Amino acid sequence: MDATYGWTGKLLRVDLSSGEVREEETARYVPTYVGGLGVAARIAWNELRPGVGPFDDENLLMIMTGPLTGTLASGAGRVEVSGIAPQQHPSVYSRSGMGGHWGAELKYAGYDGVIVRGRAAEPVYLWIEDGKAELRDAAHLWGLGNYATTTALRAAHGTRTRVVSCGPAGERLSRIAVIQTETGNAAGQGGYGGVMGAKRLKAIAVRGTGGVRLAHPERFMELCLNASREGQSARLPGSDHHPRDEAPSGPNYRTRKCGFCATPCTHRLYMGVPGQATGGIYTAARHCWGYMASSRDIELEARAITSDVGLNGWEISYGIIPWLQMCRQQGLVDSFDGVEIPVPDRPIEYLRDVAPVSGEFLRVLVRAIARREGELGNALADGACYAADVLFDGAGKPLLDRIYPRHCGQTEHWGGHWGPGGTVYWPWWLPPILQWCVDTRDPANDSTHQWTEHVQHYLPVSGPLRGPFSLEKARAVCAKVYGDPNVCDPAYTYDPPEAKAIPAIWHHDRGMIVDSLVLCDYEHTRVFSMESEDGAADTALMSKLFSAATGCETSEAELDRAGERIWNLHRAIDIRNHGRDRTVDESTIDGFMYPGKDDGVTPDREQLVKLLQTYYRLRGWNGANGWPTRARLEALDLADVADGLERIGRLG
Repeated sequence: MDATYGWTGKLLRVDLSSGEVREEETARYVPTYVGGLGVAARIAWNELRPGVGPFDDENLLMIMTGPLTGTLASGAGRVEVSGIAPQQHPSVYSRSGMGGHWGAELKYAGYDGVIVRGRAAEPVYLWIEDGKAELRDAAHLWGLGNYATTTALRAAHGTRTRVVSCGPAGERLSRIAVIQTETGNAAGQGGYGGVMGAKRLKAIAVRGTGGVRLAHPERFMELCLNASREGQSARLPGSDHHPRDEAPSGPNYRTRKCGFCATPCTHRLYMGVPGQATGGIYTAARHCWGYMASSRDIELEARAITSDVGLNGWEISYGIIPWLQMCRQQGLVDSFDGVEIPVPDRPIEYLRDVAPVSGEFLRVLVRAIARREGELGNALADGACYAADVLFDGAGKPLLDRIYPRHCGQTEHWGGHWGPGGTVYWPWWLPPILQWCVDTRDPANDSTHQWTEHVQHYLPVSGPLRGPFSLEKARAVCAKVYGDPNVCDPAYTYDPPEAKAIPAIWHHDRGMIVDSLVLCDYEHTRVFSMESEDGAADTALMSKLFSAATGCETSEAELDRAGERIWNLHRAIDIRNHGRDRTVDESTIDGFMYPGKDDGVTPDREQLVKLLQTYYRLRGWNGANGWPTRARLEALDLADVADGLERIGRLG
């Protein structure tokens, strides 16, 4: 197969311990594993042995593009980061996505991905330019913030250089450190900035002047020009609000997007923000995470500082700060580095109950976490779940239960309970909870968004929302897309269980495709559309784009099978390397056993277990332990994976 259409045909292998930099053919892994996340998973199965920890030399840090990265396909500006993730509790092999322009630049420089192992004796950075790569001394960069690092590397290599780096938090092996781009985008979840720090890899700077060769450029262009513009609509169907409806005020702002995406992000970039706690002037984006501060300027100042030091602002704002306030309400702590921890006048049950914080509190908190200052700062640098293991004699651990499902290291998100991610109503939060049960991370990153932010808003009934489609029309679309008209019918909750297990599976498999092509899940996959006569979106668009780009003619069903293959491979890695089984899956349910934040509905644990059992059955997994069977793995061309699991007694 000619892997030079869509793919560049080369992967970059870097061994920091030996200093060796070499190339490997992408054709070893594609088209079977598509690209991006799929290729990373195959490499992880082959090379990551059980017992490797996130900060061990043997851990792999993989930053991967896909065959659509750097093309005109809408949403094709992202990359995927994989490896043993320090933020997860306990640490497991997982993934994180990152937008911006760095991925396209890597493709233009001639590489489909970078696989890093080992540990440098002294700080280094990787310089990549048009098919050449070398490790260079980074002593002068060590200790700098992410933006100063970018400035220094652009001064050395040109203003069009694209940079990803770890800040001071990553250098100190924070478990909640991010990999940051020069555009403010980040691989936010997973703690992969700490993996860079452990490897003493300060940054990867890239400059590419090439392009992406397409097998059928005219057909590809036609697909891009005629793809749905649903994401450009001024208002979400069925909702009464859209982020772009906010009236601008205060500092100047502009909208932005990754690469050639057809849909400008709703995350505005604000410029010239006066700092109230530091006195500086800042530029910051209002990403999906945001501090609950006493003013917008304080929030933007704190966002800019958080990005510069390379910390996961989502974890701090939606996990650490609420947990600290809960701890104070329980009399476990009063202040942080001399600054009083604010608390609301009632017990915190949901994120909306958390008290606003001051600029001074945020300045002190972020600085202490990034520098591991003091007992609290040092512990919180590993995130609230790890901090609770060592602080207050463990008395704060029960307080995590509402925030972190299974104490997994990432806050509940789009599951209808704790709060982050917006509103999702009963019974539509059942598929996301199922996804939480079987995933290694917050599944909204690639899978849940397709359901909660796309599907939900078209439905005839979703809590107080009324979507644009009649029940009859919605059922017809669901029959066409999911093979079951009951999927989006509000009359069906736990029974039949297939109505909730099917979308959980379908969107997880689609998430694997999104992360392997690599695309943005805000753009793909859409199920409903206001632009088609029958109300169904073109769910085959990704397979059409893949075929036109690579020349590997692939149907929608065949690409779906690749997504299922990649998902099962991730499950196998989790089972072999980390002992994943049904017990772990079921324990996740306990983190949702309280009333939903918007609808007040409490899940029925027994019924959720039945949904999980149905999920296993439809997956072709063993219902007793949640492990894939040989029959299922062989049907997905994973016979060697079945052999590997059988050798250790963990084949379903």
